Parts: sequence; C-alpha cells; structure tokens
Amino acid sequence: MAVDLMQIGVSGLRTSQKQLDVASHNITNVNTPGYSRQVVEQKADDAQWNGNSYYGTGAYIDNVSRAYDQFAARELTLSTTQLEEANVKQQHLAMLDDFTSKSAVNSVNSMNDFYHSVRSLADNPNDLGSRQTVLEHANQAAVNLNNSHETLTNIRTDVNQQLSVSLERVNALGQELAAVNTSLQQQSSSDGSNDLFDQQRTLINELAQYTQVTVLADKGSLANTVIIGSGDTLVSGVSASQLKLVDGDPDIANKQIALINGNNSKPIKSDTIGGSLGAMLTVRDDVIDKSLDQLGQMALGFGAQMNDLQQQGVDLNGQQGQALFNDINSPNAMSQRALKPFGSSSDISVKIDDINQLKIGDYQLISDATSHTLIDQQGNKTALTANAKGKFEAKVDGLEITINKPPTLMAEETETTIIQPLRRGAADISLAMTDPRGLAGHRQLTAIAAESNLGSAIITKATAVPDNVAGRYQLQLNAAGDQVTVTDLKTNTNVELADNKYSAENGATIAFKTGATPSTPVMSLSAGAQANDSFEIELGTQNAQGGNGNFLAMQQVQHQKTMADGKSSVIDLFEGLATDIGMLKKNADKLSEVNQLDFDSASERVSNLSGVNLDEEAANLMKFQQSYMASSRIMSVAKETFDTLMRAV
Repeated sequence: MAVDLMQIGVSGLRTSQKQLDVASHNITNVNTPGYSRQVVEQKADDAQWNGNSYYGTGAYIDNVSRAYDQFAARELTLSTTQLEEANVKQQHLAMLDDFTSKSAVNSVNSMNDFYHSVRSLADNPNDLGSRQTVLEHANQAAVNLNNSHETLTNIRTDVNQQLSVSLERVNALGQELAAVNTSLQQQSSSDGSNDLFDQQRTLINELAQYTQVTVLADKGSLANTVIIGSGDTLVSGVSASQLKLVDGDPDIANKQIALINGNNSKPIKSDTIGGSLGAMLTVRDDVIDKSLDQLGQMALGFGAQMNDLQQQGVDLNGQQGQALFNDINSPNAMSQRALKPFGSSSDISVKIDDINQLKIGDYQLISDATSHTLIDQQGNKTALTANAKGKFEAKVDGLEITINKPPTLMAEETETTIIQPLRRGAADISLAMTDPRGLAGHRQLTAIAAESNLGSAIITKATAVPDNVAGRYQLQLNAAGDQVTVTDLKTNTNVELADNKYSAENGATIAFKTGATPSTPVMSLSAGAQANDSFEIELGTQNAQGGNGNFLAMQQVQHQKTMADGKSSVIDLFEGLATDIGMLKKNADKLSEVNQLDFDSASERVSNLSGVNLDEEAANLMKFQQSYMASSRIMSVAKETFDTLMRAV
C-alpha cells in the first residue's frame, strides 16, 4: 500500500514539475517572435488489478505539443507576401510619382519655355538677341530631358542593387532553413522539436516577405521542402539552392533572377515570384522601362519635329535651314536601338520613319539560318523580306528595321535581338546648332490639309525650291488614290508634273515642269494619303527678310496632335506619363491598405491560437505549484504509513 502511494506521489511530482517547466517556458518566451505556446498533454497511468478491482497508479506526460494551426499559419505566410509586395510597390511608385512632379516636369517646362521664346521671336524674327534666347531654351530642354533620363536610369540601377541585397538575405534564409531541417532529421519524433518548428516557421515568414512561399512536408521526415514562386525549390531536405542576379540576354542591363543549383542555372519567371522581389521586378520592367520609353518618345518627337521644320525653312543667311537638334537617325543611334546577343556577328539598324506611329515597348527580332521575324508587344509577327539590295527589312509602327548583315547561324540555331526604338531617345537628344542666324524663320512652303481628309499624309518642301515657282496651289488625289493633280490657284490651271503617280506605301515626289528645265522638285507627299485628300499650298521665295512663317509653325507644334497616331502632342505624352504613374500609385496605396487589414486579421488569428497569455500561465503556475505540493504530501503520507508498518512488525 505504501509503495503504491509512493509511486503515485512520484508520478504526481514528475507531471507537476513538467507542467511547471512548460508554463515557465511559455512565460519566458512571451515576447519571442514566432513562438507558439506549448501545451502539456497529461494522461493517467494504466490501472492495476488488485483484489476484486482496478486501482489507479498515477499520471504521466504523454506529449508536449504546440498550439498551432497549419491553415492559420499558411494564411499568415500568404498575407505576409501580399503585404510586402504591396508596400514595396507603393514605396517605389511614390518615388516615381515624386520624379514626375519635380524632375521630369522640368523637361516639359523647358519645352514650353522654348515654344514661348519662339512665339516672341516670331514678332521680331531678325532680332539676334531673341534668336539666342531660343537657342538657350532649346539647349535647356535637351539638357533637362537628358537629366530626366539619367534620374530614371539611376532609379532603375537602385532597384537592381536592392534586388541583389534582397537575394543575399534570401540565400541566407535558405541556408538557415536547411540547417533547421538537419536538426529536425536528427530527431526521432516530433517530441522535443517544438522550438525548432517555431524557428522554421519564423524563417519561412521572413522568406515570405521576399517571395511567394509554399512548404511541403517530406514523407518519413520532419524536414520540409520549401518552394518559391510558381514551383522553384529553394530548400530540399538538408540542401539549399542559391538565387543570383544575372545579366539579361541580350539586354545585359535587364537583370534577371536565376536559381543556381550546382552548375545549373535556371531563370525564374518574374511575374510569379511575388513578395518584394516580384514588386521590384514589376516596377522596374513595367513602370520604369515604360517611363524611359515615354521620355524617349517625347524627346524624339520634339527633336524630329523641330528639325523637320528647320529644314523646310530658310535662315537669315538665305540658306536652307539646318537641324536644330542632333539627327535621330544617325548611324550610331540606329545601331544602338538593336540589342544583339554577346558575340553576335549581325549588323542591324533601326530607323525612325514616322514619329506619329511609334509605340511604347520592346520588339523581338528572331533570326534563324534562313529567315527573320519581328514580334511586337502584342505578339504580332512580321516577316522581314529582302529588298533590292538583298538586305532583309521590315516597316512597322513607324520603324524601318534593316538587317545589314545577318548573324551566322547553323541549321536549327536561332538568335534573338531586342529592338528598343525609344529607350535612349531622351539620353541622346542634344543641341546641334550654335549660330542664332541659323534659325530658319522664313517658311517657303505652307501646306494646309482639308478638313475632309481621311488620310494622315503630310507635305514637305524639297531641298531647294527656286523662286520662279512661288505661288498658291491646290494638291488633290483622284478618286482611286493613285494620281496627284496640282492646280495653280492664281491662274486656275493645272501644273504639268514630271510624274503624277502616288504610292500609298512610298508617297510621291512632286516635280514641276518649268520652261527649259526638264523638271523641278518642289515638294513631297508622304505615305498615308487616301483618295480625294487635298491640300492648299503656299510657296514663297527662297529668301525673305522678316519671314516668320516657320516660327509660327514651330510654336503650333506645342498643341498639335502629332504623336501616338494623332492622339497626343509631345506635351500630352508627359501628361499621360504623369497620369499613369499617379494612378498606379493611388491603386498601390489602396491595395496596401487592404493587404494590411488581411495581414492584421491573419496575425490576430495566429496570435489568438498560438500566443502566450500571461494571466493564464500565471494561473497555471499557481495550480501546478499546489499540485506539486500535494504530490509531495502524498509521498510524506506514504513514508509515514511505511514507517508505521515497519514499527508494527
């Protein structure tokens, strides 16, 4: 009897002591991040048969488990990824919104200052001081566009550096998770692994800030497999792979995330990785690159239109006007628009034919041993065809892409070239004129399209138009749209042309037959005209002191819808850029608020289940302390009973 009492008392002491240990452990870790409250599972010992009945033999600790719900934990991990992705996107968009409202707006203001100075010059076109002011504003507009491009490029570089730093931490987390898996595999069962499981979950939740995380339990092992993104394994058992930022191909500046496993490198899709990494890649590729293209489109449109007008006018020296800004189709500029793979033997040039048709985004030029295909932003394909010189070329979206020398490829080999027609537009624009007398104010040709015109063609002056063709004319396409008629409005007679044919693809050069001269090139009608389109044309003399028609045309460009298929002016392009970024930031702000609520809700669910309640644990301490003292009393009673029995013998 006394022996039984002693055993029951000992079991009570042991269970009470373990209960006190666990309660103390909970209290000590009340402020430990990721700690899950531990619960003792106490059971009664097996009863023993004695006489005609079963008698209890005490209690024992069956298990110490975590207060943990894998579904609540998974929800917290997912909401962590979504919140971090929204917050990082919001931070970068706020930076870009600040850029458009401060730095980039200087480019627009300087262009407006240029237009205003041209308006003032039109009032006194021979004033050299006013001409110098126009040049200074033109130069400032170019410099501000350069600076805006540099600022955006620096922001892009900063994003790449942040990606690199984030990947270092992701790799460290992978190594730590592999180390936890190693420790878990050394456990015979889940007993004693509660703190390791908490450490593992804490690491997973931190990893979830950087990328989408999926955890799979390994069969027959306490270790877990950690998958990131849409299916790339970062941790498998006790080994961890590495993430690395690698150069893009062929655009080396377009850094990509790759999963390194041994000697193998696997690119990770940026649109499925999620978290802060996914947010940075999205902002870089979808917002910053688009903004660089829109700035480039502004610079190309501004520079090209001013150059075209300059070259149609006559300067103070009586000479044909020269370009105000650098040539957008210089050999170097056309070559830089094609990003070829490293070591490629190809020679590709990209000429801008029509700024009105330019589209935002990159193109892919895929070449094999015999053919070349251009793929636009929507996936539409255009095959390049050989021209009269045997060079492959294609005209699409205002671009003329020519393969001057194809790559050397074997059968079944392919090569991809990235075409970026707009990316460097704002970086390359610069003032080409230094002499204020070179500003071409006299407009020798003025062409006004009829309001009923359905086409988009424009008329430009030939290089040198003699004075004897000065006058007012009407140019009219026939009902078939393949012939041109020019009428002298002074005499109301048709002008004899060297060739009256018109091509919808190539346009037409209008040459007058005058006197003994076989023909005199006067003007060109671009492609894009439609049947019955007409223009009223005024041709002036080569030199006219005080002529300001060209200056008036320059200032009108400020509001003319000459970009984006006739939907925008150059200034409107900036307004579109600022509006797009502003809307993206506003949406990011709202999404961040929603994700914060989801995260707080998921955190509260986990905390309610797994968090330590100090009041509850303090009550447990008192309860198990009394239990411990009572068990001690049982042992004292057992000893006294045993002593009494021994004295009775």
